[in-house]
Amino acid sequence: MSEEQFNEEINKLKKALEIAEYEMLRSKAMKNETIIQSDNNNGYREVSAREVFTQLYNEPVPSY
Repeated sequence: MSEEQFNEEINKLKKALEIAEYEMLRSKAMKNETIIQSDNNNGYREVSAREVFTQLYNEPVPSY
């Protein structure tokens, strides 16, 4: 596998992960669920998926 092919595969994986994250957050936001995020102190916190979704994607949460 050449370096160019390798980089293409990495880019495909990154795009797939971006789509999966978007769909997961959208689904959880629509259900008013929370997600667990790591903080910068090797800990974690529970946050609203709705807030994270609107901040990351700058779009309203759709309703059913």
